[in-house]
Amino acid sequence: MNIAVPAWLNRTPLIDDTTRVWIKDVREWTLSQQDDLRPLDQAKLVMPIREHFPAEVQDPHGAAVATFESIRQHAGFEGVPMRLVPAGTGTHFPTRPSEAEPLVLEYDPRLWANRQALVAQLARDLAAWWVFTRPSPAPAQQGNEAHVAELVAVWMGFGIFMANTAFIARVGGCGKCAGPAMDRSASLGRPEIAYALACFCRDKGIAPREARYFLEAPLKGLFRQARRLS
Repeated sequence: MNIAVPAWLNRTPLIDDTTRVWIKDVREWTLSQQDDLRPLDQAKLVMPIREHFPAEVQDPHGAAVATFESIRQHAGFEGVPMRLVPAGTGTHFPTRPSEAEPLVLEYDPRLWANRQALVAQLARDLAAWWVFTRPSPAPAQQGNEAHVAELVAVWMGFGIFMANTAFIARVGGCGKCAGPAMDRSASLGRPEIAYALACFCRDKGIAPREARYFLEAPLKGLFRQARRLS
């Protein structure tokens, strides 16, 4: 006698157990590595709203710099000497930035067409610098530096931006729809970022609806599943 298996039992898991454990391990490592410079236990959920990004600047470079200043404030790095320069100028990652030797990050002016991608990219780059300065490496960091940085950016509060601009496998198309004006360079996929964001909201006591409201439609369902796994 064949008994029909409920459809929900046949679903592919949102994220495999090994990846879930690794994400939680990176979370624990991140919290163990914090210092006065980056009080992660004070991180808030950053949202794409005027209150979080209040500056209005017409000049593209000025707008990018103003966005970067808001990111620095939310990340807790406003006291770190740093500059934002257009792509091609050259980044500089000093372990201890100073006025004479500031942290220098690049941005792609074409990302201005996708404000959330710009925020995510700059938050990820700030997180990458923070990871670079830690005395001990993150779990499985070697060869996965960009992946670790994206998770740390979520722990810094930028999970909504990271999720909305996470890697999406593209099938077909003319090749002109995924230019740099629309997408950032991403490493982790939507399920991994959705799960990390769900863990962040759970740990911070943030109501799921606060994050879900700002997620793109395809991510809302992923986030619900991730909440059940977190």
